[in-house]
Order: sequence, then C-alpha cells, then structure tokens
Amino acid sequence: MPIEKLAHAELRVPDIGQAVEYNINVFGLREIDRIGETVYLGCGFDNNYDLALTPGGTGIPHFAFQVNNEDDLKMYKKRVENYGLKVEERSDAEPGEKKAICFDLPATNVPIRMELVTVADRPAYFNPASSPNRTLLGAGAHDLDHLGLKVANSNKVAEFLETALDFKMSDIFMPAPGIYGAVWSRVKDYHHELAFMSGVGGPTESLDHIAFYFENIDHMKRALDMLAMHDLKLEFGIGRHALGANLYAYFWACGNRYELSAEMPRVVDDHAETVFWNDITKSMSSWGVQMPASFKNGS
Repeated sequence: MPIEKLAHAELRVPDIGQAVEYNINVFGLREIDRIGETVYLGCGFDNNYDLALTPGGTGIPHFAFQVNNEDDLKMYKKRVENYGLKVEERSDAEPGEKKAICFDLPATNVPIRMELVTVADRPAYFNPASSPNRTLLGAGAHDLDHLGLKVANSNKVAEFLETALDFKMSDIFMPAPGIYGAVWSRVKDYHHELAFMSGVGGPTESLDHIAFYFENIDHMKRALDMLAMHDLKLEFGIGRHALGANLYAYFWACGNRYELSAEMPRVVDDHAETVFWNDITKSMSSWGVQMPASFKNGS
C-alpha cells in the first residue's frame, strides 16, 4: 500500500506559549521550526515534525499521512478528485515536507484538512535507541502513534477512506444495524492509525484524542510519573483496550486530550475481516475499567 504511516497533526491551543512550554519541557518534544504563529515539534525519531501547535481555540485543523513518492501523490489526487473532492497541491509548505496534496475530509463536524505528503527524511527502520535527535527529556514519547477524530458521519468517512485511499477498517462499533458509531482504521500492519467517532460530543468538535507511541507499560509509568510532577490529572487508564488491545492512558493538556499508547497489535493477516462491536463499554477495557463520563467530550 503506497500510504505508509501517520506523518503529523496540527492542534489548536488556547495559549501558544503555555502549550509550547508544556510539550517541550514536560512532554519531551523538541522544536523543529516556527512559521508565522505555528510552532513545529518532533519526537526526535527523525527530522520530520510530528505535532504543530497553532494559537486560537482547540481541536485539529489538519493531519497528514506519508506516502512513498510523487507518483503515489498523483495517483491519489486523481482518485480523491474522482470521489468528488477538491484537491490542492503544495510544495515545501511545512518543515521537512516536499510535496503534498490537501483536501477536506468529508462528513466532519467542522472542516478537517487531510493531507498526503512526501517528506525529506525517510529512515528505513524505526530504532529509537539509535535516533540521533532523541532528547530523552520529559515524558519522552518515541513517535506519533494515531489520531482519534470527531466526525459528523462515520459511515461516510469510512466509505471515503476505503474507496479513495485504500484504508482498511480493523474494528467498528455499531450501536444499531448499519450505523457506525466509531471506526478504527489502518493503512498497513498496525491495528489502527486513524480512528473516528460520531454521535457523541458537541457539533463543533474535531478531535477526540492524539496518541503518542511509548515502548511498554514501564515507559508509560515513567512518563506518567514525570507528568504527575506537573499537575497531571489522569482521565482514564492505565489500562488495556479490548478493541485494539493496546495499552492506554488518557489525560487533557493545552485544551486537547492526549493518549499514551503502547503495544499496538500488528495485523498478521491483511485480509482479515472487520470485527464488529455492539458494546462500547466492553470494547474500551479488557480489564473491566469503566469509562468516565467525561470521555464522551472532545475538542
């Protein structure tokens, strides 16, 4: 599949100075660049940015997936246009980004721009132990892991991703026959890199959570101990999801929900059928932990 991985995401934050300080000195990201009012941060695995912070509100204005080359961009541009969406082409628009195609994701509450990008720095292997840019400060996430979006219609988003971009739906929560309440989708062999849910939260919400990759539960514990020194209020976790089976810990920072995620399962059969759930509470915790009431809210 030409789409390789989740590349980056942009968050809106109420206080840009506070958000930059938190994400660098507490969460452990490093500053890569500033363009206008937007600050670009990375986990350190490569020279590409993982998180962009922009002042003004909360939620997610845009996110991007990485593709291999410009031929992939041309192919997907045609397919997205054939689906009926307007596509913009860009060059060198953001740090480390060579070429991009941009379009509005359909059926969202508010506009969310999705991009497919080629990047300058493409390491062949993920090896955080030998990554020269690792700061090993703060919580110390290894990489951006996945996103959870708030959308108006999960059925329509899933149809677009499958039809135009070759995403596969790993698991779907179906509260009623034919109705997708939430979907967990993948591009390669990790269980999910893009989740999206509809029917809960407010009509202006765009983000449920942004998740970062941690190595294991010990790494998560060290991160949470660090965050606790800076007024961490854990919302949900540590636990293990039943759906997806990754370890999780959720908290709010700078107006948005963050997730620490570890042990994301690998899909060994790429043709595996979608798993359907009708009980979202059971799907969220294999250890029987109840979701808090606040978990329906996004940003």
